[in-house]
Amino acid sequence: MKIMQIIPSFAFGGAEVMCENLVYSLIELGNTVEVVSLFSSHTPISERMEERGVNIVYLDKKPGFDFSVISKLKKEIKKFAPDAVHVHLNAIKYAGLAVKKTKVKKCVYTVHNIAEKDASGFSRKLNAIFFKKKWVQPVALSETVKESVSRLYEIELESIPSVYNGIDLEKCRVKGNYKLGDPIKLIHIGRFFEQKNHKGMLEIFAKLKQSYPNICLQLVGDGELKSEMEAYAEELGIKDSVEFMGAKANVHEFLSEADIFILPSIYEGMPITLIEAMGSGMPIVATAVGGVPDMLSHNESAMLVKCDTDSIYDACVELLESEEKRAALGKAALGRSERFSSKYMAEKYCEIYNS
Repeated sequence: MKIMQIIPSFAFGGAEVMCENLVYSLIELGNTVEVVSLFSSHTPISERMEERGVNIVYLDKKPGFDFSVISKLKKEIKKFAPDAVHVHLNAIKYAGLAVKKTKVKKCVYTVHNIAEKDASGFSRKLNAIFFKKKWVQPVALSETVKESVSRLYEIELESIPSVYNGIDLEKCRVKGNYKLGDPIKLIHIGRFFEQKNHKGMLEIFAKLKQSYPNICLQLVGDGELKSEMEAYAEELGIKDSVEFMGAKANVHEFLSEADIFILPSIYEGMPITLIEAMGSGMPIVATAVGGVPDMLSHNESAMLVKCDTDSIYDACVELLESEEKRAALGKAALGRSERFSSKYMAEKYCEIYNS
């Protein structure tokens, strides 16, 4: 099968990593895959893909709504002649219009977040048209996301397939033991956007620092709020204990060496970073938002809490105080990670492409 993947760019983020993993697994299953990036920016993810022989076409999109992208996409689709087109993020507003003018039989769109956060304004109106006219097939990351798509766009729940995100679990480095390190390391991986709640995380860490002087916080990722959060860490008096690490091509080594993974997001779809933490056997503290409760169970495989400072702080303290609890939750999370493999994800998407 010939499959085209379309994404705005390969900036560091969960959707971009999911697309990368999906492409590799689709190729391993014997498919021919072409990737289209709307923007021309090259990133560690795109460079990694090209080193593995993946063909990426860059459309040189300009800022704002760029009408030329629709014709460029249409031209590229006709040239490659895919059996299916798979779209990610806000590339849908271009791809949905371009696909309508071609002979592509199947156009799939992964809803990477709960529907209310996935699109707004003009994009949401376009999505409604694409879905109701069945030009584009929405696919949800989890049952929670699926319900939100059905509710927002008023389409039948049964018409929306769901496919869990997946990663190459063999790349994960499983923790060797659950004794606290010196220093104690908390780790978070994610872009510096409001969704990820970095401000709340820094406030929680400042409070933890009072009781655990040898604790540090590693923040992996880049984004528009990074400079602001660096200034806020200094304002809180914790700058020397917070490591702003930037985007990393390989996060597995940092995960396995940390003590606790923290994900205090305000909203989520099905975060790839959480799967990476699960595959590393990490003790996890996460807010019970979006698709997270579909992935883990509170007090069985993670500490799932409300998105407020006190709840997240209390969960962190509970794990810091008990090696037995860290080990139990970490091993259970590792066991649950098996259902989030990239090969299984690719197989499920192939079924949808062929349907």
